[in-house]
Amino acid sequence: MRSKISSFIIIPSFLSIIIFMFYVFFKSYNYMSYFFHPIIISFFIIITVLLWILESINHLIFKRKIQFLTEKERLKILEENEGNYFYRFYKFIFHDFKNSKNEVKKIDHGFDGIIELDNKLPMWWIHLFYFTIAFSMIYFLSYLFIDFSNPYKEYNIAYKKQIKEIEIFEKNSPQATIENSYFKKNLINSGKILFNENCSTCHKSDGSGNIGPNLTDEYWINKYEKSLFKNIFSIIWNGSNNNPTMRDFGKSGEIKGNDIEKISSYVYFINQKVKKPLIGKAPQGKKIIEWSRKTQE
Repeated sequence: MRSKISSFIIIPSFLSIIIFMFYVFFKSYNYMSYFFHPIIISFFIIITVLLWILESINHLIFKRKIQFLTEKERLKILEENEGNYFYRFYKFIFHDFKNSKNEVKKIDHGFDGIIELDNKLPMWWIHLFYFTIAFSMIYFLSYLFIDFSNPYKEYNIAYKKQIKEIEIFEKNSPQATIENSYFKKNLINSGKILFNENCSTCHKSDGSGNIGPNLTDEYWINKYEKSLFKNIFSIIWNGSNNNPTMRDFGKSGEIKGNDIEKISSYVYFINQKVKKPLIGKAPQGKKIIEWSRKTQE
């Protein structure tokens, strides 16, 4: 007959396993919001009560069984169950009760005079080994049958979640269009970052022009709108009929309307600045006086 394990160890242990299984399931199928649902909480309360009842029955069975043991066996069981449970657990982990004499076998190699000690492995090491086997089995089964530990499934779930969040964000925050967009000072810094990522190859980071035209002078190849800002927005959105290299970033969906508004604000800002780049590409297109900085002021 085995020694009895205390109920304050058994009940939390079983509860921990059940909670972990629920966590794996809810996490795998993206139902974590239901983890703290009143029904789930009620379920755990019922499980706790049932575990307590079962443990009480188990305790009564233990007391009943011990009466049918011999005096020697009863004393042994009672001795093993005496004292603080954590101390008994410590002895179980670090001591081998089956080998109380602590006898150590010796292996004599004979020819080289070396004696090898054949010590038994420590209990804590053996239990740790068993734990790694159990953990690997749980992980393996989770990988095969649910999404908890499968990186490909986790990626697909995360990707779909991100796409859904983007759709919700865009629905609640409509993208800027040429009709409702205008120059905003607070968008200049973020526009500069986007400009460097998407436009600096052709126009340089300061807008002075590379294979694309200089964006800091008063000359423009295209004039589609009355105001400078909206004209910049229009060119980024629709591309340029007079310069095929400038493609339609907005119409093709490559850059969203809100980001085009940011880039347009930055381009408008560097065009209207007093201090221009020292070296810039030669003017292209026509000079539009009404869009110059002095006229805009």
